[in-house]
Amino acid sequence: MKYLPIYFLLIITTLPLFGCQNSKKSSSQLDNKSYINNFELLQENPNNQTSVRITSPKAIIDPTNNDIDIFDSSIELLNKNGQDFKVKSGNSTLNNLTNSIRVFNSVNISFLNNQDYYIKTNSFDWDLNTSIIDIRDPVNINFDNTRINATNGLYNIDASLLKIDNSVFNRFIYNSKGEEEYQVKIISDFAKWYKKDNTLVFTSNEKQVETTINFLLTK
Repeated sequence: MKYLPIYFLLIITTLPLFGCQNSKKSSSQLDNKSYINNFELLQENPNNQTSVRITSPKAIIDPTNNDIDIFDSSIELLNKNGQDFKVKSGNSTLNNLTNSIRVFNSVNISFLNNQDYYIKTNSFDWDLNTSIIDIRDPVNINFDNTRINATNGLYNIDASLLKIDNSVFNRFIYNSKGEEEYQVKIISDFAKWYKKDNTLVFTSNEKQVETTINFLLTK
């Protein structure tokens, strides 16, 4: 019985320690982030008279830096004539410090004046200050009956100019019956697409641009 006070004293002294550990654990697990349903953000750029509209069913705002994680995002570029293009992706992050958007996870860029014109890639970085979209991943482009593959690309919104590297151009030409008649294939180091007049320019370094025509129908 003489050891009972010692055991009792040990219990009393260890209880506050457990209390401190639980308090620290609760503080570390505290979530200060804001969770938003039906998220919508409109940001205007007075320099080039455009605005960016972001919508999403779910977004998370980090109060430490005000960065926004956006899920199943839809990003539209609006100009004075209306909608320019739309970007759909699984995820995107708006960085308030650099004023940029990181878009990733199954990215699809569609040009709203023509639904058959779209670009697919895995991710890109959009600098809202310079209106430059930097696509560092492989690019797959669809223009009507044209397919273009490239290793990477850069889109200048102000100039409506898309630059791509190591491009392979494929176009199928159809006859009046809707049958594939021949295929045009162009391989180049660089290619430029001018959106305003819808023209493509191909160039290569210290070599010629390779052009091949494959006739698919013979009589």
